[in-house]
Amino acid sequence: MKRFKSLWDRLLFRDKGIVPTNKLIIYYALFLLAMFLLAFWQFSWLFLGIATLLMLSLLIIDAFLLPKKGDFQVERSIADEMERYDKQHVSIRIQNRTNDTFSVRLKDGIPASFQTIFPFNQQVPSGKTVDIIYEVFPQTRGKYLIDKVYLRFKTKIGLWEKQFTYDLPNEVKVIPNLSETKRYLESAQKYLLHEGIKIRKMRSGVGEFSKVRSYVVGDDPRKINWRQSAKLQDMMTNEFEPEHGKNVTILLDCGRMMGVELEEGNRLEKSIEAAITLAAAALKNGDQVAVIAFSKEIKAVVPSGKGLEHLDTILQMIYAIEVDAQESNYPLALQYAQSIQRKRSMMVLFSDVQTFANEDYQLFYMRKVRKKHLFVLLGIKDRLLQEQIRMKPDSTLSAMEKSVAQKQYLDQKQVINKWEKHGLPMLEAPAERLAVTSVSHYIETLNRGLL
Repeated sequence: MKRFKSLWDRLLFRDKGIVPTNKLIIYYALFLLAMFLLAFWQFSWLFLGIATLLMLSLLIIDAFLLPKKGDFQVERSIADEMERYDKQHVSIRIQNRTNDTFSVRLKDGIPASFQTIFPFNQQVPSGKTVDIIYEVFPQTRGKYLIDKVYLRFKTKIGLWEKQFTYDLPNEVKVIPNLSETKRYLESAQKYLLHEGIKIRKMRSGVGEFSKVRSYVVGDDPRKINWRQSAKLQDMMTNEFEPEHGKNVTILLDCGRMMGVELEEGNRLEKSIEAAITLAAAALKNGDQVAVIAFSKEIKAVVPSGKGLEHLDTILQMIYAIEVDAQESNYPLALQYAQSIQRKRSMMVLFSDVQTFANEDYQLFYMRKVRKKHLFVLLGIKDRLLQEQIRMKPDSTLSAMEKSVAQKQYLDQKQVINKWEKHGLPMLEAPAERLAVTSVSHYIETLNRGLL
């Protein structure tokens, strides 16, 4: 039984050893068929024996031509950090120290959460170094140890494959997808386009004075700097920007309801990506950002810091957090947030709006927070609920489903309106718009001078 398991491990790229190729199986099947047919023509046993010995000799010669493990030097080149849903290249470098050319196929120790297709039958010429490159598509955040590389070599005859296992440990971190963050950092103005037609603008004369520049068509005439215009004999205007040095505290709910699956990932995945984009916007604006991830207990804490280099600190602390199969402890998270953030700040909670809509007791804790901090709740719209509301019923059952969905939506809107009357806005956005909605609300809050 143990010998069978060892052989099975070799066939599955789990061990070292020599295994037959498909070519050998086909050749040997044809040889047996030929011997069987020739036996009907009364060929001598001597002829059959010689033919069999020749076949076995060919097999033995091909086996002796197979290389040794020390004949190759193998290295792996892989990025230390990869973004989720971002294709990356992995390179396996093989140096052939022999005078023979071999064909190789490989399997790398890539985790199952990485989609990939390994190259097949790559040639490694004698005395040459070959780079075998393949793509990986990471789908789950976290830290992974990529250890072993399995290689199978075969000669030009190609009857046997010899497998070697090389230990090449690499630690890889799969961080959240930063495409939204990169888009904002490249051009904040373009990123804040809402549905392609509306731009979030600052109120005239609100914020810190930035600089004096030349007047262009479309500028507010009320901001014209007449003193500089007279001095330079050219129309000049004042430019303002939002005030810097504010405090932003981001709370990430990792409870059970954040594990609801979306088209790409789950609610927590999209919330993390939106939180990182919001943090990048605040840090770029010169504000200080703190992050707290929680479920039943506090999972991760990033103290308040400023500067874009603080964004990497946030990433390293929250990139591996996962959904817990427990209800979230909101009072604990809010009390902890207030204990580490003594100054007035904008607290942004990424969570499930329906949880608050169904549990009124949370309002008591939020009103206490509202006395000192500016609070906002951001959640992802229920796509299924929206589809049921928009559908055209074609039966009594579908009409009842639409009626129930509409009632649930109206009840939720009533709760949201009640919270807004207490100065606790609750915003919902589609999953793909969560990041831009959070950044837009942050910029609008600064421009209105609410923080």
